[in-house]
Amino acid sequence: MSDIASSTKDERTIRRKTAAVQTQTASVDWEKIANDSDFRELIREKRNFILPATLFFLAYYFGFLIFVGYFPTVAETNVIGNINIAYLFALSEFVMAWVVVYLYVRRAGLFDTLVDVILKKVKGAGYNDR
Repeated sequence: MSDIASSTKDERTIRRKTAAVQTQTASVDWEKIANDSDFRELIREKRNFILPATLFFLAYYFGFLIFVGYFPTVAETNVIGNINIAYLFALSEFVMAWVVVYLYVRRAGLFDTLVDVILKKVKGAGYNDR
């Protein structure tokens, strides 16, 4: 029974917080933020990382499939014991994914800095005037 009461209390708290956020966001001039140079820089920086990283990831992944599909005799070549090139390429997919994650986390620091600048502007001056 206490779980039900706790759940109801949690739902009321969430509703209250959601209403407060909706009230705050309703008074923000989103178009002014979207036209701000810092916001445009944030979008540009994210796009300049995410688009090439995604294209590289997809090319690497599908490159593996194409390699195995069109060059099976090369892919079946044993390198170390029974471990062939296809296995090594497949395992390199994991390494590549972790490298992309590492690079993204490093770049996210820049994104966070830009977001902080934008938030200071929004909280400080001029963006709450509708």
